Amino acid sequence: MTGLATLYDFTRKVPYDTQWVTRLLQEPLVKRALKADESIAFDECSDAVGAALHEDVMKSVKYMVEHLVENSRVLLYQGHSDLRDGVVSTEAWVKTMKWEGIGEFLSAERMVWRVNGTLAGYVQKWGSLSHVVLLSAGHLVPADQPLSSQAMIEDWVLEKGLLAGSKED
Repeated sequence: MTGLATLYDFTRKVPYDTQWVTRLLQEPLVKRALKADESIAFDECSDAVGAALHEDVMKSVKYMVEHLVENSRVLLYQGHSDLRDGVVSTEAWVKTMKWEGIGEFLSAERMVWRVNGTLAGYVQKWGSLSHVVLLSAGHLVPADQPLSSQAMIEDWVLEKGLLAGSKED
């Protein structure tokens, strides 16, 4: 209805090419490695799976994030061009979180983030919550920005760069 190629990235002129994932997951060797039933055919958009998960669609899990952020480090990230689960909608629900650090997080400076000297997005962080917005990326961030995605995950896991721990952690 929108006329866009995909709701996953409003800047794309063509849909994502995901056929290779389907082909990979159909391979008997891959199914064995995943301990999957080799008689079942992988379907990228399965009607059976959609029906089984229908009850869970559009249910908030914000309470789970609130629990996690109280008990561990949390990384939220979005592609700047994601129309489905974009930056604005994420920031809206984050603002309503019941977490003792939410005020400090919302007041924390958004820092410009660069990967190998190139503008990659921005980071907002306080305490155990980190939020990264990746530029030139949609819903499938690793497909759109593989280098930045890897740098983000490594920095978060290793607690370095803009995603390093702080005294508030």
